Formats: sequence, C-alpha cells, structure tokens
Amino acid sequence: FNSYVRPTLNPKLTEFSVALTGITQNMVDSAPTIQEVLSAYISWLRSHGLLQQNNESRNGRWAICTWSDADVGSQLVRELRHKGIAMPACFDHWIDLKVLYKRHYRTEPSGGLQRCVERLGLTFQGRAHDGLVDSRNTAAIALHMARGSMMHSAFVFRRPTRGLDKE
Repeated sequence: FNSYVRPTLNPKLTEFSVALTGITQNMVDSAPTIQEVLSAYISWLRSHGLLQQNNESRNGRWAICTWSDADVGSQLVRELRHKGIAMPACFDHWIDLKVLYKRHYRTEPSGGLQRCVERLGLTFQGRAHDGLVDSRNTAAIALHMARGSMMHSAFVFRRPTRGLDKE
C-alpha cells in the first residue's frame, strides 16, 4: 500500500521537507486527505484478509512494524486527535524494530535506517524518508532478523513492543 497524504493544517511543504523526502508539492496537492487514506488502507488490509470484515480488528496475530515510534506513536496519534478522527483499532499496538534491532544485534541502531540496513550487509533500496521505501527496508531488516545469520540466531517475534493507552 502506498499513498501520499494531502496536508491540510500546513498545506505548503517546506524546502527542508522536499529536500529530505523528495516529495513535491504537486504530489501532495493531488493526494487524498488522511481520513481518505486511512479508509483506503483499512480496505487494503481487509482485501488481504488481515482485518475482520465488519470492523478494524485483526485476523490472526500480526502487528504493524515501524522503525521507531515517531510515525505511529507520535505523529499519527497527534494528527488524528487534532482532526477528531478515530485511530483505527489495528494501530493499537506495533513493533518498534529499532528497539529489537538493538536487542538482537547488540549494537546501537545509530546512523539512521539506511546505515542499519547496510550494517547487516544488505543494500538499502530507494531514497530514504519515502514511506514505501522505508517500509521495504524495515521489512528487509525484519526478514534478516527472522532468518538469522552466521553471527546471530533467528529472532522470534513474539509480541508487539509498543501500544497505545486505551482511552
């Protein structure tokens, strides 16, 4: 799943954001709103059998996997609260892979996602700070951990590392 989101609070991208992400003003001006994107994302999860058909509850044991808590635990929570949009139930807990990377490889996940991917002998695919690119590279680390290597045994993902407080 991939979609840009049209910013509504601060609709003009800063030069810093454009330089960091490669996302242009034209890309977001024609994008759907956060509410529309969340609805499409929920439908996409359902189409893959990951959510119940009548609500946003998970089918089976799975969790969203992120590289840090910033996107889900901070930014998404604040934006949805500010806009009066309910957080989808499937975002109630997630795996912060950065925490597990440190635990599994016994090294600080310093230098950003790209450096951590490369430290494992993998090739970082794409431009950093693009959501889909970062997701794919985060998945590459998760797979590397799960498969194990000569230096590290296979990691077993047993439970989420983070969650939202129930209100």
